Amino acid sequence: MPTIYIYDSRTREYLKPLDWTPPNEWVALPADATTLQPPAQREGFARVLNLAGNTWEHIEDHRGKAGFVEGQPHTVRDLGPLPAGWSDTAAEVPLADTKATKRAEIAAGHDAALAGVVAISDPTPTVVAVEAALLATTDPTGLDYARQKLATRRAELEAMVEVAPTVESVMAVVVSYPV
Repeated sequence: MPTIYIYDSRTREYLKPLDWTPPNEWVALPADATTLQPPAQREGFARVLNLAGNTWEHIEDHRGKAGFVEGQPHTVRDLGPLPAGWSDTAAEVPLADTKATKRAEIAAGHDAALAGVVAISDPTPTVVAVEAALLATTDPTGLDYARQKLATRRAELEAMVEVAPTVESVMAVVVSYPV
């Protein structure tokens, strides 16, 4: 019983040997099979049959490896060399840039919380301005209280960012406001 070698129809990667006897002498090999024996396995490589079907090649196999391509998270899905711009580590973001981004997030959160307090149903800029004016005339103490509460929380968050010694500690600051 001769041995044939089965390969993947898409990648042409060697899968397994198979003892096979043709049912009739005129029957050809099954699809995605060859009688050409693959070479020995090499660590970090896949054995791939070339398109002509006459040679096995060792192709780099990094599938499943996680890293970064030009600073963006990436997981390798295909055979071949690592993509251009590959790095095993994330690009380091300067602490000052991380703090600036977090301060912008704090400011946006503050503005959204204030808009939510003033114009619960429709916090568009026009509605917020009208509702704030109405609230200031009907309940100036309530509006001042809400503004003070949100300003205090904003100052707390900004202080946490200011004293954070690392990018990780800045990222750990959770932006939340009482509404």
